[in-house]
Amino acid sequence: MTIRSEIRRLTRSGDSRVICPVTVESVEELTPQFSRVVVRGDGLAAYRTIRPADAFKLMIPPDGIGSVRMPKLGPNGAPVWAADRPLPLTRAFTVRSFDPVTLRLTFDVAVHGEGPAMTWLANTRPGDTPILFGTRREFSAGDGVANHLLIGDPTSLPAIASIVESLDAPATVFLQVESEADQRLVPGDVQWIVGPPGIGPDSPLEKAVRSYPRLSGRTQAWLAAEAGVVRSLRQYLLKDLAIQRDDLHTVAYWIAGQTAEGRDAEQMRWYAKANEEGLDTTDPAVLQGLEFS
Repeated sequence: MTIRSEIRRLTRSGDSRVICPVTVESVEELTPQFSRVVVRGDGLAAYRTIRPADAFKLMIPPDGIGSVRMPKLGPNGAPVWAADRPLPLTRAFTVRSFDPVTLRLTFDVAVHGEGPAMTWLANTRPGDTPILFGTRREFSAGDGVANHLLIGDPTSLPAIASIVESLDAPATVFLQVESEADQRLVPGDVQWIVGPPGIGPDSPLEKAVRSYPRLSGRTQAWLAAEAGVVRSLRQYLLKDLAIQRDDLHTVAYWIAGQTAEGRDAEQMRWYAKANEEGLDTTDPAVLQGLEFS
């Protein structure tokens, strides 16, 4: 089993497809750059197979204040919104932890700039009810892997923290953060790069990875950052470090100069292109190949 085959298997199975209202129970500042949100919902009982770095989307009010009503669901399970109401906005987050007994889900939010997600974070209160849907699989530890290489910028910190806590095999971690205060949020030995997240090739994150000695043995690599950074580092991992595609998972968590809505539209274009070409859209390597080629 590899990270590629397991993500594909879980995606094909449709296991843990969730769409339900959740109630905000608490919002806590962890550092000036990160806040922790805890939500609970009976519908989270459908979240059965839990993996590190699982991603989901949260529907929040368009002005970032208050709650979202649960929509009707169409025959294919997609939400159907009332025509006389403004559509909610969606933002992606990573599951930091989940308690299947209490049905409480915890996620951490990177605090940055302005926008609807930041407005929601600043104004949401216990009792507010956004809609949670997903999940999308982002990680699984492959069989027989000698080393794990984890690379990311501040947006990937919650995912990398959950991955590190789940691993039995050694992990080499490169993580860029904006403040030394954030370093306490990830356990273990981490190669820290302190400063604003880079954009495109030759970022401080890429330079740190390139300068590190090559790992011996079979290595599984996981990379999430700005799209240009991911594109450049992905080529280095494949060509210079000779990491196998089955052992590599890369995600562009954001695109410089583009809104979250623009990012979602970009992803839909890759899905459409893959479908037009008759490719397997449950295979993460297919979509990554299209996006980062």
